[in-house]
Amino acid sequence: MSTVAEARPLLRSATRWLAWWVDGTADGAALTSLWRNRPPDCNPPVIVQSDSRPELSCSELPHRWLPKSAPRAEERYFLGYSLAYEVTRRALVAAAVENVGREHELTARQMELAAIATLPHGRDDILRGLGVSQNTLKTRVRQLLHVLQHETLDALGKTLLRRAVDLAPTPEVVHGAPPQPAARPGVGLLPAERRASTRTAPRDASVPAVGMAASEPGGSSEPDTHERR
Repeated sequence: MSTVAEARPLLRSATRWLAWWVDGTADGAALTSLWRNRPPDCNPPVIVQSDSRPELSCSELPHRWLPKSAPRAEERYFLGYSLAYEVTRRALVAAAVENVGREHELTARQMELAAIATLPHGRDDILRGLGVSQNTLKTRVRQLLHVLQHETLDALGKTLLRRAVDLAPTPEVVHGAPPQPAARPGVGLLPAERRASTRTAPRDASVPAVGMAASEPGGSSEPDTHERR
């Protein structure tokens, strides 16, 4: 797609979005309108990649700006955040995962696995969710735990949840009545569940409009080994 107008029909489809990637200088008003008219359950992370900071209101269109001169690793961290948000549907957990990913230069897939560690899933559920063999899962888990210096996925998940709590804003009234969530977060999907979804198949959407569908592997060719770039 090359315009916001071309993105509108796809937005109204059943596509489940992993993220919106806005490449270049798009029409800010049209992009904001596209966001405002998205389906109620569509709340993907948005990144705008351009030479200069876009004139977009974060209150009207939550987004992050990525200068074209930024290191390529920034793209990987945003993708890792998006994958973490997709499986958990909790922005604070995704942010904690991204911070750990930055500290240890994790791959996007390693960040996704770290996010899965925060979920109440057993090994069999993770195997089905990732759609990989038991040996592949063992290798990925072993590599991730070695890099992050944890003994088990459960211990890693607890560490990430504590870091997510540290990111939460302080209540307006300290020690007052505990705040209540306005609504429970939506249910995230693991990779195999995204691939098995009956929603519209992903399409190439690297444009001045929107980004990638959630059923895209988002760089599945990326090695699962720890790497420095």
